[in-house]
Amino acid sequence: MSHPSSVITDKERVRRLIALPGIKPDRVAQLRKSVIAVVGVGGIGQAALQYLVAQGIGRVILIDPDRVEGHNLSRQTLLTPQSIGQFKVDAVASRLQELSLTVEVEKHCVNLTEDNADQLLNEADIVLDGVDNGLAREALNRYGIYSGKPMFFAGATGYEALVFGMRGGKPCLTCLFGSVRDVADDCAVTGVLGPVVAMAGLVQAQETLKWVLQAGRSLVGRLWQWDGFSTTTRVMTIPARDDCPFCGHGM
Repeated sequence: MSHPSSVITDKERVRRLIALPGIKPDRVAQLRKSVIAVVGVGGIGQAALQYLVAQGIGRVILIDPDRVEGHNLSRQTLLTPQSIGQFKVDAVASRLQELSLTVEVEKHCVNLTEDNADQLLNEADIVLDGVDNGLAREALNRYGIYSGKPMFFAGATGYEALVFGMRGGKPCLTCLFGSVRDVADDCAVTGVLGPVVAMAGLVQAQETLKWVLQAGRSLVGRLWQWDGFSTTTRVMTIPARDDCPFCGHGM
């Protein structure tokens, strides 16, 4: 049974959305029906999840094999010192259910691979990438090409954040970077400024909500980059590569 205040809470969540130009009530209602998978629930994934759940997304799928460590707390803001040692999916799920009385949370404490991607992501409408593992990101890229689902990849190292949108490939992540396995930089080596991580996740959440609401111009086929050191932003259209081994004629 729903909490007695849940209906009122949901109405309040979308009040400011309905006031936006071009937002249709049927698209706002779609928020509660949408299923968003987040692969990697570290700093990027948590930043995206906070706003998606707060805005009224009805169901989220969390995929991450890691446990919480002390160094995570500087940029993974759903966690607390009491979270240390817990599986991230458990700690994050608990906090998300505090944010919303109605959100459904599905947890998978595993690495995403090409073997389990179909099973884990089958029910998702949109997939968000927050991984720091090249093999997992390659599996996501391949799944996105063949599933045709909208996906928003994100990364953050040093002072730079980026988000790239894809739907069905052409262009895919390999068109952009070449070897997908090589783009998962380890922030333990390169360093990262905490708020820069959040910037990437917030843009992922923004693009996800725009997609569900059918509002604005999507980042699908485009790369958003934020340089926090110089405080500059740029957006580039990415061309598809005919010789791409993933989505091109050479596949």
